[in-house]
Amino acid sequence: MEPINAEDFVRYCNTLVGRCMSEETVTDEMLRLAVNSCPSGMVMSDVTRKIVLVNDEIERLFGYRRDELLGASVEKLIPARLQSQHVRHRVDFIVDPEVRRMSAGRDLSGLRKDGTEFPVEVGLTSLGAGKSLLVLYVIVDASERQRTERLKDEFVSTVSHELRTPLTSISGSLGLIIGQAGDELPKSTARLIAIAHKNCLRLVRLINDILDIEKIESGQLVFNLGQVHVGPLVQQAIEAIHGFAEAHGVHVKLDTKSGDGEVSADIDRLTQVITNLLSNAIKFSPPNEEVIVMVEKNDDVVRISVRDHGFGIPVNFRPYIFGKFAQADASDSRQKGGTGLGLSIAKEIVERLGGEVSFADASGGGTIFNVTLPVWDAAAGQNLDLEAPPEAARILLCEDDHDAALAIRKTMRKTGFAVDIVYTARAAIGRADAIDYAAILVDLKLPDGDGISLIVHLRAQTRHHDTPITVISVDPNRGRDDARSSTLNVLGWLSKPVDPERLVQVVKSSIASAPALISKEVV
Repeated sequence: MEPINAEDFVRYCNTLVGRCMSEETVTDEMLRLAVNSCPSGMVMSDVTRKIVLVNDEIERLFGYRRDELLGASVEKLIPARLQSQHVRHRVDFIVDPEVRRMSAGRDLSGLRKDGTEFPVEVGLTSLGAGKSLLVLYVIVDASERQRTERLKDEFVSTVSHELRTPLTSISGSLGLIIGQAGDELPKSTARLIAIAHKNCLRLVRLINDILDIEKIESGQLVFNLGQVHVGPLVQQAIEAIHGFAEAHGVHVKLDTKSGDGEVSADIDRLTQVITNLLSNAIKFSPPNEEVIVMVEKNDDVVRISVRDHGFGIPVNFRPYIFGKFAQADASDSRQKGGTGLGLSIAKEIVERLGGEVSFADASGGGTIFNVTLPVWDAAAGQNLDLEAPPEAARILLCEDDHDAALAIRKTMRKTGFAVDIVYTARAAIGRADAIDYAAILVDLKLPDGDGISLIVHLRAQTRHHDTPITVISVDPNRGRDDARSSTLNVLGWLSKPVDPERLVQVVKSSIASAPALISKEVV
């Protein structure tokens, strides 16, 4: 396809959408001016990746004249180290050509004429189909956004190191004064110290919540997963929050019908979720009311319910209740000591554990929050490789055949690897979302989905976008022939039964050369 100018592009679009627009409604000249005056850079390429249109902003961003770009490959604007990645993303887009941000969850850079690089965000839109397909790149300079994010990170670091430590020390000192000499102080002085102590505790909680949110958003929140008995954990959380509830004149109790259940979770993070829900229920319950907690095991899930007898959640606020800094009544929340982060943190943690958080109006008034988590798999005792040495490189194996999985673990452990095993795609997503693995092994046939769809999901996770992934299957060609596989950077397609030496060789070489290696070999 020969390069076209903006006028030809506009005519092509008008023909494509099948609309005949009169000169009175919109003219080609007006559309051409709109394209050129767009504050975002716009590049259009054909199926061969040849540039057929650029606007004025692209010339400004990249330093090229328009005639230097028309007819050239779009890779001219991309650093060499990212060109293979761009090809994969473009192929993926052509297979599923819906409007998307190609840079979502990825760090992309543009290459200027003078050889310098700068961060960009890229949106993709397709026009036409087949040999007439055109791809429109909308490019935005992300330098200012990244600068702002760096400033935010520096601020959070300052909060962590320069504020949290002294505040904790001040809070502890005030607490000792209240505890040891409170009765000896004048009432007015004791009251002021109590207020200062309360506000110090509030600031420490706020700082900790902000730091947790930052860790969650940056993917740095680490989960140490294991088998957790929910009943005793809930009981401990109730006992730990007793003083807080007593200060608010609220009673917290475990429902007499409450049971127990085992889940795969990080015990500290799950305790944090329950504590956040209890704290929220206590703060917004009238004095002398009850907060009732219940644990139920139903089929394949364990449900933790926290029910208050407050005034309920306003209808217009319900869509925002899990948002960051969300408060139905900011003035009332300040009186209660709320930060608006507790429910957001709880939701993020539960979803990382493969569960859900929901709420509903409680019968007789108030609100009930439910945390639902998958039950501990009967075979989950074999999931985490706890016997491997701490320094061993940890890999994730998604294999529905229990015996085959244990055999692979045994082989890999002999060569210095720790192998965590999951038997379903859902479990793999939850585990991979919580842990940075050195490599991932995937079977194509899984009880709750196919391996290629699982790999697509894993590649969408920032932390596993470039993690080495190897397929192990009775028929690896079935996955290799899938149209999606060409964009997934699968490093090896191994046939069952697996040759142990070959498996070790592929995993070792993939880790050593990650993330650049791309192999289409089927063994």
